[in-house]
Formats: sequence, C-alpha cells, structure tokens
Amino acid sequence: MKWLSLSLLFGLWAPMAFAKALCPEPIQVGYDNWPPYHYYEPDSPQQVRGYAVEVLTAVLTAMHCKVNYVELPWKRVLHEMEFGEIDMAMEANINDERARYAWFSDSYNPGRTLLWVSKGSHYPEQDLASWLAKGYSLGVTKEYFYGDEVMSLLGRYAKQVSAVSDKQNYEKLARGRIDGFLGDMLATPSALNKEGLSSQFVAHPMVVYESPSFFMFSKRSISPQFLQQFNQRLAAFKETDAYDIIWQRYGPGR
Repeated sequence: MKWLSLSLLFGLWAPMAFAKALCPEPIQVGYDNWPPYHYYEPDSPQQVRGYAVEVLTAVLTAMHCKVNYVELPWKRVLHEMEFGEIDMAMEANINDERARYAWFSDSYNPGRTLLWVSKGSHYPEQDLASWLAKGYSLGVTKEYFYGDEVMSLLGRYAKQVSAVSDKQNYEKLARGRIDGFLGDMLATPSALNKEGLSSQFVAHPMVVYESPSFFMFSKRSISPQFLQQFNQRLAAFKETDAYDIIWQRYGPGR
C-alpha cells in the first residue's frame, strides 16, 4: 500500500515538475498599454488586464508557471526578447526578422480589421474594393500595414485615402469628412468607448483584412519543448467555457 501511494503521488507530481522545469521563473512578459488586449487601469497600474492577458495567464497557470508582466514600449519588448531579457510578448504577428530570434505559438486571435462607418449609414458593398470604387473616402491608421492586397488597393485609390492617427479618424468620421475608417475588431470598440463615441459608429459586415495574432517567445530563454506544451494547453483552453467567457467579455457585441 505504501508503494502504491508513493506511485500515485509521483504520478500526480511528475507532470507538474516537468512543466515547472520548462518555465523560466517567473516568465517575463513584455507588454505595451493597448486595450483591450493588454492594459492597466489608471487606479491600479500593477494589475494587468485584457483579452490576451487573460488567455495567456490561464494557459501558463495550467502549466504551473509563474508570470510577471513588464510594461515597456513595443520596440523595446522586441529588443529585449532578442537577447532573452524578456521571455514572451502578446498580440504578435510573424515576420522573417522576428522569426530569427523568436518562436511563435499557434494563433489565438483572428486579428480582423473591419470598416467602421456612421450608425444609420447604408453601404451594400460586400468588399472594400467595391466600396472605394463608389468614390467613398476612407481613413486608415498611419504607418499601419494591412497586408499586401489591401495596401495595393489603398494605393490605387490614394486620392480617397487619408492616413492619420486613430483618434483623428474618429473625429473626421464624426464631422463627415470621411465616410469610414479601418480599425481593429477589438481595439476600436474599446477606443471608441473611451472617447464617448460608441453610439455613433458601427462595424460594416465586411472583413477587410485578417492577420492572426500569436504569442511570441524568446529563443534564448524558451525551449521548443515549452512551446509544444504551451500549444497543447492553449488548444485545450480554447475549447472550454472559460475561454468563451473571455471572448464574450472583450469581443464584438459585448
């Protein structure tokens, strides 16, 4: 009986010990303030919140890993990740430069860009090309990359497109100086709510651009074995009610 009890105890302890052995202690996660993905409230700057934060925390908790969130400018997050000072980042897109020094998880956010228009307006067009062909004016975010196809389309209709800050796009649409603007599926509603404009704008049904988001890991501090375990836990978590609740909290129509 004593041998059996020890065997059962080891059977429960071994997976936890294996997971902890893979984890840097604690995992350092760099982030910038970008609601609703990762942000803090002004009255509680030590408590990091957001869609990506909640998903990541749930997965790392299931892996018995401790985590520490470190606020840094995005460029510095990437720099420190390259040298292993930061272990992870959230809401990352894959490119060749980053792949040189980082691993990427399976995707966890569809990363959709939508066309936002004034509430009550009627645009029957089903895609951005048809919409622009009608002569409508469009606001885009300055220096943001919308994918090769959309960027080529914006170039063809350059006289109808203005590239400014997100806040300027909101102001221009509110004043009727543009007919719509491109914005992220989750970040735009959060920003509009902050500006008191939620009741004025709605998302058009068309999906303009989709670029899935990934968690990003430093190759200097995170092993391929950790990545494998992480992806398994992430896939399992996305099938739970807990994940659905998180998505409903931050997703469209919340």
